[in-house]
This record gives sequence, structure tokens and C-alpha cells, in this order.
Amino acid sequence: MKKLITAAVFAFASTTAMAQPVGGTDLFALLDADTNQVISAEEAKVHEPVLAQFDILDVNKDGQLSADEFSLLAKG
Repeated sequence: MKKLITAAVFAFASTTAMAQPVGGTDLFALLDADTNQVISAEEAKVHEPVLAQFDILDVNKDGQLSADEFSLLAKG
């Protein structure tokens, strides 16, 4: 199941990267597997670009990305 989710995330992200709304909310919802409104480092592992910048995006250093923190990804 985890491999299926990983494959779905990569397929979704690769085909919709240009169509992401500001803040990447669609990708955020897809990565938030447990729907608790934050992305954990574990959830970020399925999308390498997010994982690679996780520590930078995690502004308050609580080990998870809020929607506001995640939106920094779109701002570059």
C-alpha cells in the first residue's frame, strides 16, 4: 500500500506541478496522508523535493510542516 501511495504521489506531482495553485495546496493535501493538516517528515519522504527542503521549510522547528510553512516551497 505504501508503494502504491508513493507511486500515486510521484505521478500526481509530476503531472500537476505546473498546475499547482499558489501555496501548493493540492500537493499538501496529497502528502498529508493522515489528514491532520500538517506534513510530517515521514509523510514528506514520498516526495523528494519536499523532503530535501523540509528542515528549511519547518520555520518553527516542530518537526512538521503547516500549510503556511509548506507554501514557502512555492515562493522559492
